[in-house]
Amino acid sequence: MANPFPSLEMTERSSGRRARERLSTNENEFGPAPEVLRAIGEAASEAHRYPDCDHFVLRQRLADELRTEPDHVRIGSGVDGLLGESVRAFLGPGRTAVTSAVTYPTFGYLARSRGTAVHPVPLRSGALDPDELARTAHETRADVIYVADPDNPTGRSQGAQAVLNLADALPLATLLIVDGAYAEYQEPCHRLTAKEVGGRRMLWLRSFSKAYALAGLRIGYAVGDPDLLAALDDGAEHYVVGRVAESAALAALDATTHLDRVLAQTAEGRAHFTAELGALGLTVLPGRTNFVTARTAAPKTAEHLADVLAQAGIFIRRLTAPGMTDCVRISIGPASQRATVLEAVAHHLARRPVVPTI
Repeated sequence: MANPFPSLEMTERSSGRRARERLSTNENEFGPAPEVLRAIGEAASEAHRYPDCDHFVLRQRLADELRTEPDHVRIGSGVDGLLGESVRAFLGPGRTAVTSAVTYPTFGYLARSRGTAVHPVPLRSGALDPDELARTAHETRADVIYVADPDNPTGRSQGAQAVLNLADALPLATLLIVDGAYAEYQEPCHRLTAKEVGGRRMLWLRSFSKAYALAGLRIGYAVGDPDLLAALDDGAEHYVVGRVAESAALAALDATTHLDRVLAQTAEGRAHFTAELGALGLTVLPGRTNFVTARTAAPKTAEHLADVLAQAGIFIRRLTAPGMTDCVRISIGPASQRATVLEAVAHHLARRPVVPTI
């Protein structure tokens, strides 16, 4: 079973193309805070030391931020690492999982690799249907349901209340895993809280890769009741997050001015892309993430656009999920970068008009 997400460097090697603009992988184009870079430099002198595999200091800091207790927080190697731990702990042969047919595919990939039966639920009117997810969970006696909120690749945010309603509608034995990699981009009133997650059979996975711009250091955390987090110890690796990454995460949490600036610049970039891509005949889907997903005239248009931009060194993602093959996904970056992308999109769409398929 092929990994659904080869690195961009792997794509460069296989295609023979070099990425001048890396807009296919949802990295934070605004970069980490200066304070974080200083913290990384200072921590480098301790790189020869093993980390505290209990991550006591970072868990305490996150617990303060989330208004919960440290034993309700677990540190892991980003959302992907925590998904791997969750799958090993709760899934395997003879077990079932439910997820959206159009969402981040790593959960499904990991679950199937463990021999789990995965039941994908299609979108309805372009959005996830929590009621259909709950019905499918009851019908299949699902051990785990996975949702991303906000979602990748649609960008759509269900919001905390819809997620909690889903959690409360599930069978008592079903675990709900909520991928909150893009949670910082949600309005605070629509974001889950640790208090809401507590007391439910639910794990909320968070990441320093997106809003905090630490994708290269592989660090994230899970929020949930201590008994659920303790289950992740089964088969987990020791020392999976190093000292440098932990120091960077601590500094990122303190760099609130930089975070606020990144979120504001991302919102500005989303509005800019929405207006300008719309003027070029594309429809940007509503979202609360650091990327835009734009619907083109037809699947061939999306395929052509991603291909010709890659030839020019601008890597964007052409989507292949059911119902989204006419879409491309583009990371939101600074104004100068957006101008480069928009100029390339306008040029190549003008060169190849495509009539929508019936």
